[in-house]
Amino acid sequence: MTRIGWWSVLVFISAGVIALDILTCRYIEFPITFVVPVGLGAWYLGSRPGVGFGLVLVGCRFGIAITSEAGFQPVWAVAVNAGIRTLVLVGLAVLVAKARQKLRLEERVRVLEGILYICAFCKKIRRPDGVWEQLEAYVSERSAAQFSHGFCESCGREHYPQYFPAPDTPDAELGAAPNRRGKSAEA
Repeated sequence: MTRIGWWSVLVFISAGVIALDILTCRYIEFPITFVVPVGLGAWYLGSRPGVGFGLVLVGCRFGIAITSEAGFQPVWAVAVNAGIRTLVLVGLAVLVAKARQKLRLEERVRVLEGILYICAFCKKIRRPDGVWEQLEAYVSERSAAQFSHGFCESCGREHYPQYFPAPDTPDAELGAAPNRRGKSAEA
């Protein structure tokens, strides 16, 4: 569902919670239902929208208590209850948003742990079932890492000597990239 969709659903749920609070008598309160839009808002939209829904719901409940329920509770008691609800709902929104963030990070990060048995020659890795697998395939299956291939200067000299002169020759200046004819670009 899109962010706009979640906003719409959460506004609808919040309106339902307030309507339920208004329609019931003053002896029955449903502050526990405030956690639904606050928790969903924090989970799907972030901590700020979750906190915002909490503040709006507490503000609406406070307004109901001092208008239609005036005389039932002293104003100081209504204010204290509103403060308690605010602290609880803001704390809930922050904790839910942090839990969602942690879950997203755990999904992104898969860690390779333990000892990896690697062939000294071909660099294949032995899986726990004893099968040898290319390093790139092994790591890619177990993490979000991707590989790009190239070669270092010493392997370039070993495998492509015509393009990578030995370090003791005048053409082999440090940092001079060879061109297609095997000469350094600066020469």
